[in-house]
Amino acid sequence: MDYIYIDESGELAKQTKYFVIGAILVKNPNTLDRLVKKARIIHMKKIGKSKELKGNRTPKSVLKKLLKKLNKLDYEAVVVVLDKKNKYKIVNNHDYNILYDTIASELAKELKITNPTNIIIDKCKPKEKYVDNFNNMFLPNLDNVNCYTVDIKHEDSVNHKGLQIIDIIVWSVFQSVEHGDSSFIDLLDNVVIKRAYED
Repeated sequence: MDYIYIDESGELAKQTKYFVIGAILVKNPNTLDRLVKKARIIHMKKIGKSKELKGNRTPKSVLKKLLKKLNKLDYEAVVVVLDKKNKYKIVNNHDYNILYDTIASELAKELKITNPTNIIIDKCKPKEKYVDNFNNMFLPNLDNVNCYTVDIKHEDSVNHKGLQIIDIIVWSVFQSVEHGDSSFIDLLDNVVIKRAYED
């Protein structure tokens, strides 16, 4: 059984120039659980009472140490970046639910399914019908030629350490494209970055 965790960074509205969505794949989710739990113990004073590690809230020194430790684990990560000046190329780009699902489907194309897989997505859809629409678009776009069983769940990141890790990865990529700060993403050895809807 494989596990894929998916999260995004940036906004689809006007607040940011870029939107970033990414996935981390692991064989054993306990490796990510242990990484986060150990970071919370070691950096307890810096993290404080926060219930989860997040790129935009966790102290930068803690994030950098965690990213370095992530390199020692067995994982794959892929991130898709949308420069929003290109979103006119996407049909119905004014509908943020459709736009999100479309960019997520570009990510799905980069995910090679080689075993039965659990996919856990950071919950952002306000209604069940939007969850269903997402799943119906995302699943057929996975690179799943052998038709392995795939189960998708939309969950709160507080309950999944893997979601916290991918949050930090996509935040790191976002810092690079949006703010020109690559000091975080440069620490990672195993992240593939793809640009969506660029010529």
